[in-house]
Amino acid sequence: MNIFFNNKIHAQQSLLTTLFGTKQFSTTAGKKTSYSKRDTVTISNDAKVVTSKIAEGRTHNTNIDKSIDLNSYITAAKNKNQQIIENSGTEINATSSEYMSVGKAFREALTEKYSKLVSEAKSHSNPESYIYCKYYDKGSNYYEINLNDTERRVAYNYEMQMYRTGKINGVNYQDSLFRGITVSGDVVDSNKIQFERQLVSSQISNILKEAGINSNLSDCTFSVNPYSYEISVDGVNEDTKALIESTLNMGNNGKNLFNHIYKCATQDGCNSTQVTKASKMKYEAYQQVYSFTGYKLNTLAEQDDKYTTESGENILDLVDYEIDASGEVPNDFKKQMKDWIHELFSFVTANGWKNIPDMNLKILYTANGLKDLNQSIIYQYDKSSNAPWYSVM
Repeated sequence: MNIFFNNKIHAQQSLLTTLFGTKQFSTTAGKKTSYSKRDTVTISNDAKVVTSKIAEGRTHNTNIDKSIDLNSYITAAKNKNQQIIENSGTEINATSSEYMSVGKAFREALTEKYSKLVSEAKSHSNPESYIYCKYYDKGSNYYEINLNDTERRVAYNYEMQMYRTGKINGVNYQDSLFRGITVSGDVVDSNKIQFERQLVSSQISNILKEAGINSNLSDCTFSVNPYSYEISVDGVNEDTKALIESTLNMGNNGKNLFNHIYKCATQDGCNSTQVTKASKMKYEAYQQVYSFTGYKLNTLAEQDDKYTTESGENILDLVDYEIDASGEVPNDFKKQMKDWIHELFSFVTANGWKNIPDMNLKILYTANGLKDLNQSIIYQYDKSSNAPWYSVM
């Protein structure tokens, strides 16, 4: 999401611009810079006075809005994410720490607001009656005059929720706290991907340093086998190659690196040539068989339209049995799961295992960390540019 503040909140605008700037992604040569522009929601501009006949009255909610510094919450979120990256550890895992999104930051801001409002409500003999009068009884001395209908409904629901449960759920950007803000939403939270990219790059750098390998080595390419998850290195001399490979191929590093590359290659607009429909189906067929039976599909005997174990059992029969016995697959979903795996098998057997390309994912490792290959959008943070990485897209 991108958040832009209008002129009426100029005081907040300057800090957000400094923190976030305009989110851009570098693209491969010959392609234009990619911007994300979709699902735009414009949050209330100037709140409308409920009725022109009311010339004065309570504006308590919006006075509290003015007392809350949204910038401080966003700064705190940025600092938390940066601290996580700086203490990323020595195991590759893009999801090892929780990402502090702008949504979570703004939820904390809303919690501050409604904690203050509920604290006042509790000073009244009947807090729920007081809260109702604030928003819906125009004859009440407590009636809030400068909320539009949507803001009034949102505020009433939030305040009652906070009073009854001690917390609020979700973030509604139509709350008066966010007046004048435009939120452009995207299916993909690209800021989170940027965060995960920096986290993984930092983890790899730490692993190499711990092994005595210069993290600023010349550009090299990491590739991950989709079945063994073994990481291979190209672009360095043989001694360095052997040292890096033995260092990286520990624990779940290969699997987690594969998943990170795959996630970044399959986002909207990436147009990666590394992930094709055929290679995905082959990969999924392998993974599903291994997940349910422990057998590796590429080691089984291929006979006509089926794969069999050493004892002659049809692997699909074993898969079906394990799905039926599984407590992790809901009963209503078992048939759908079996049908999907059978469809994958039909594709693999119709084409032949060796005739379908493997999804060996590759990524470049540079002085600035990991850099995507063979796709339109590149998720790389350029340290030398000092560009803001944590932005609201």
